[in-house]
Amino acid sequence: MLKRKGQFVEHSHSVRATPVFTVIRPEFEQLTDLKHQIDRFRYSTDSPTVTGDLVVEGVEWQIQRRLLKLPATDVFLCHDPRTAAFAVIQRFREDSVYARANGPVEILVTGANPRQLVQDYADDARHTLRFMASNLVAQAQRVAWEQFPEHNPGRVVRAISERCEREVAQREELCQEIGQRGVRV
Repeated sequence: MLKRKGQFVEHSHSVRATPVFTVIRPEFEQLTDLKHQIDRFRYSTDSPTVTGDLVVEGVEWQIQRRLLKLPATDVFLCHDPRTAAFAVIQRFREDSVYARANGPVEILVTGANPRQLVQDYADDARHTLRFMASNLVAQAQRVAWEQFPEHNPGRVVRAISERCEREVAQREELCQEIGQRGVRV
């Protein structure tokens, strides 16, 4: 981290103004939005909301809660009232290439404990988030060295890397506080 007049300098403002960050801003905003959605469903204490049904392989699942809303897909926590099973189910836009090849819905994971199911899915999603942040830093590095070598690429990439790390970092205090209260699903 950089120091100015003996104080640590926060990179978030200076990073946002760099030409390199301008190039990667749309992907960074997607990363940020995804992280906020994961945090919201992971630590949600809202009452379940049933919003419809999804049929997967002949089984009718009741939607309990939307976990993620992405441009081309939604992810839901669902319940099968016949068996008391729960599932995380992904629904794709019907006109997507994936949906045409594989069907519009897919069960990602199933289990009997909805809290544990949501926690496990959140952990997997956070792992994917870290991978996305790593790819974003690699993209920033390529852009910095190829397009803006005069803007001190090493320092710019280091600042962007720190910003991405902070964005996807766990909030330990929040995790501990929520863990003590429990998560209602």
